Amino acid sequence: MSEVLLTINDLHKSFSTPVLKGINLSFMRGEIHSIIGENGAGKSTLMNILTGQLYKWEGSIIFEEQNYSPTKPSDAQLFGISSAAQELSIIGTLSVAENILLRKLPNKLTFVSTSELEGKARYFLDLIGLEHIDASMLAEHLTLGESQLLELAKALAIKTFTECKLLILDEPTAALSGPQADKLHSIIKGLSDDGVTIIYISHRLEDVRQISDRISVMRDGVIVKSSSASNLSIDNMISMMSGKPFLGRSDRNDNQIYELDSILEINGITNKYFQHPISFKSRKGEIVGVAGLAGSGRTELLKALFGLSSINTGTISLITNDSSEVIKNSRQAVKLGIGYLSKDRKKTGILAGQSLAMNLTLPGLSLISSTAGIIDSKKELEVTQDFISKLAIKCTDNTQSIESLSGGNQQKVLLARWLHCDSKVLLLDEPTRGVDINAKHLIYNQLNNLRQQGKSIIIASSEIEELTNICDRIIVLSNFKLVKEFKKECWSKNEILTAAFQEFTTSKSVVNPQNISKNRESNHVSN
Repeated sequence: MSEVLLTINDLHKSFSTPVLKGINLSFMRGEIHSIIGENGAGKSTLMNILTGQLYKWEGSIIFEEQNYSPTKPSDAQLFGISSAAQELSIIGTLSVAENILLRKLPNKLTFVSTSELEGKARYFLDLIGLEHIDASMLAEHLTLGESQLLELAKALAIKTFTECKLLILDEPTAALSGPQADKLHSIIKGLSDDGVTIIYISHRLEDVRQISDRISVMRDGVIVKSSSASNLSIDNMISMMSGKPFLGRSDRNDNQIYELDSILEINGITNKYFQHPISFKSRKGEIVGVAGLAGSGRTELLKALFGLSSINTGTISLITNDSSEVIKNSRQAVKLGIGYLSKDRKKTGILAGQSLAMNLTLPGLSLISSTAGIIDSKKELEVTQDFISKLAIKCTDNTQSIESLSGGNQQKVLLARWLHCDSKVLLLDEPTRGVDINAKHLIYNQLNNLRQQGKSIIIASSEIEELTNICDRIIVLSNFKLVKEFKKECWSKNEILTAAFQEFTTSKSVVNPQNISKNRESNHVSN
């Protein structure tokens, strides 16, 4: 038996323009082979071909010494090829167990055997570190990180009807905490040791370098380098992805004098998530980071600040010109100049079925419309072209469907909608989730520009390094309690982590985020 599992020969794929331009690549049995590249490089298109979601391509693919030409996902699954996508395919109205085994539900006389279903699902939940999850609960009650792991469980469940030979993982750690990512990497290494080939796609280059046997770099639809992981540094990878030397992050002028007047004041707020009152201020010209473990309340805090969840006690006030207005709902927040970027762009971000232009300008339609409410197409084009250029959004034109953009480019469009509105306060939940390293630094520079213009920015992120690089202050949540505030240059990663664990290790009555998640509302931002 050949040691080569899969060979791709001169693969081409075009939509309105060429996307893949002659891909030649091979994957060995049992190796972890990472594919990296900027958003729009062609990674997702390549993976969609391998999983049968795209067809009518040119070239040839050889799988286990046979011609391989899938026209639908079930073709790929019969060959033993499975995938966990970055954009989740979880069906919220089905149970966790039903989601995992949907491709082959255990049945007796056409009736689904619930006990067998949940028993089999339990194996996969335990395997991926979701031991605490009830297999019978509805998937809509899971957190984003738990949903990401459930996507992996679905991919691994292929072994219930065939042997899993190739597993494709697209941004598998994008929504995971550090411990969850470590657990996932341990699982991946175990699968590799068992002979499963892993194709690993990620923008977290340190993860890529540590876990991979080989790394292939894509740029503009071609493979520019394929090498042993030990031969590539992170700077090498960044330079090859962009096609130019990596210059690193632009230094901020921290000696700049900023206005330090409060613009957003949070005074003793509590709600169904936060039993302990939370108070802090966000000032003009300041970036405040929100750190904490998965399930600590980062997302819930930003939703509360934007008026997406009701407040039991306390107030959230926007301060303008010596007057203040209490934020009561999201519609009022937008009207007052507050923008919110959700970390789950598929559910609560993009407007599916609409163009890039519509998605970008939606909250600020009044800025490009006449007094009669008619959109000025010339202004719309000028605005979208301006942000396409500023944020290096890879697209054909402003009429392109938002869903046809890569995940990272969708994220840029969602950020651009609030830049277009000239929001006074930006609430950003994982703003660089799923974007490549160069795009990250482009976003960082945009945020720094906004900071210098006197905007107030609050960022929740699972990446402590990201927060320490761009923030002026960092507040830490632990088990839905604000436990610590750090000023710039007075923090360390260890101190932030220690604070993040504080209420999970010392609290006598620890709130169980899983119990809370069962009661969560499915809030959708329609701005």
